[in-house]
Amino acid sequence: MKAIKSTRQVTKAMELVAASKMRRAVQNAQVLRRYALLAWQMLQQIAAQRPSLHPFLVEQKPSKVLAILFSSDRGLCGSLNTQLFRATNQYLQQLASLPSFERVDFIAVGRKGQQFLARSKQNILAAFPALSNHPTSRDARPIMRMAADAFLRGEVDHVVLIFPDFVSALLQEPAVKLLLPLSETELRGMLRSLAQSRKAPRDVDIALGTLPAGGEYLFEPSAEDILSTVLPQLTQVQMYQAVLEAAASEHSARMVAMRNATDNASDILDDLTLTYNQTRQASITAQLAELSASKAALD
Repeated sequence: MKAIKSTRQVTKAMELVAASKMRRAVQNAQVLRRYALLAWQMLQQIAAQRPSLHPFLVEQKPSKVLAILFSSDRGLCGSLNTQLFRATNQYLQQLASLPSFERVDFIAVGRKGQQFLARSKQNILAAFPALSNHPTSRDARPIMRMAADAFLRGEVDHVVLIFPDFVSALLQEPAVKLLLPLSETELRGMLRSLAQSRKAPRDVDIALGTLPAGGEYLFEPSAEDILSTVLPQLTQVQMYQAVLEAAASEHSARMVAMRNATDNASDILDDLTLTYNQTRQASITAQLAELSASKAALD
């Protein structure tokens, strides 16, 4: 019983810590979400009119894929990582069925994901620690630079993000979303997947607005200069959004898991206390019966 009480104290403390981290992580993810959706709307309009002005906008067949897997460094977060790895396996099966597919390489963000990829014998190009403790855009910059450089050099033709998408404190859905190339068709597919996640219907409706018919944009100083500056920033925003969603999902899942562990410890402690009291009462009753029998025998 003392061990269970100690365990309950630990799980309660971990629940409170996770709840504190979750509030900040969820707030950061929700603040950036609207900006990310409006940025995709602007990029969709540019890609519809100028699809060949930048390598990020050119649509290609998936043959050499770079997948960035976001997971946690620690466990004790329920089935979060298990669901994420199951979705990763399903995505790999879909990739293998494509006629143009050749290979897939991984960048692992989080120790649990790195261990999963090593067990699955996947090719890991780089590994980073999980960005779950108050991540900033600067933390995601090295990952984005590595992916963008590999894409521009032609080493890969698609960059995919695999991460747990935060829906609510009780629900985190694994998400697989295309980061590069930023072609028009893939943009619309991304926006539809966002609309199906039931997170911010009003913001999604704004991002899914109809494109202007026929209008021409004026770029100053030039379209090439603007796109060469804006597109890397927008892709970095999407990477940072995935980092924030993964952090919010991890802390939420850990808070719920520790709350369930605390409740289970309380239930076990109540059962053991009841059993202890019944055993103690039975022992006292037996001793009283023996004393009564002894006294009756002496009389």
